[in-house]
Amino acid sequence: MRVFILAAGVGTRLSRIAQGNPKCLLKIGEGTLIRQMIARMHSRGLTDITVITGFQHELIERELGDLVRYRHNPFYHVTNSIASLWFARDLLEGDALITNGDLFYEEHLLDVILADRRDAVMLADTSRIKGADYRFQFDGDRIVGYGKEIPDAETHGEYVGIASVRGSFLPRFNRRLEELIARQETGKWWEDVLYSFIPEGVPIAYRDVAGIFWAEVDYVEDHERILAWIAGQRGGSAPGAAPSPGAMTGRTTG
Repeated sequence: MRVFILAAGVGTRLSRIAQGNPKCLLKIGEGTLIRQMIARMHSRGLTDITVITGFQHELIERELGDLVRYRHNPFYHVTNSIASLWFARDLLEGDALITNGDLFYEEHLLDVILADRRDAVMLADTSRIKGADYRFQFDGDRIVGYGKEIPDAETHGEYVGIASVRGSFLPRFNRRLEELIARQETGKWWEDVLYSFIPEGVPIAYRDVAGIFWAEVDYVEDHERILAWIAGQRGGSAPGAAPSPGAMTGRTTG
């Protein structure tokens, strides 16, 4: 399985702690966010990894060296993650695991998605409703609704920020990616490629990871929440790392 990590964004909401660096280079415990992600990938035998960069790409390349392959989105400041994935289109073959580059999670989360052999699977957390950012609605094992404006009462789970697309479905995925880019829809998230199939009745599945710790780092509070969780795992406390009440849900952007 090939892994694609989307890490082109600026992360302006984290400027206070990012200090001009890409947010995937935030220090988390004993290493950077992206290095820890890659260590988790390696622990599960995932070594064919491509990182798609944009903002301050040279810093990411310096951090990771030859651990990964790189593709660069030179238009990161005016496009979204769908354009970043398009720059790696020549590598989209076989089974693919596609993830946003600002995720932190327990290793078991990877076991869950790797064990699922359905054509297209997006991870969701049904324990996160109140305060959820990107929201899903389900019918059976399919995603049928998606967006940020779904009210709590109609939300079934929060999107985690990682999905798998199996080789059986990847040609259709690639064609749709090309179609969206050809229509100049470069402001969309990469996940919009999958969402575009849902109104057509094509099954896009979800897998629930409720109970597994994860957070996508969009705000300073998300970073603090991760540090608090790490400290708890070690049986200690991290000064200044206690999560605020509003930080107990992982916020997700595409």
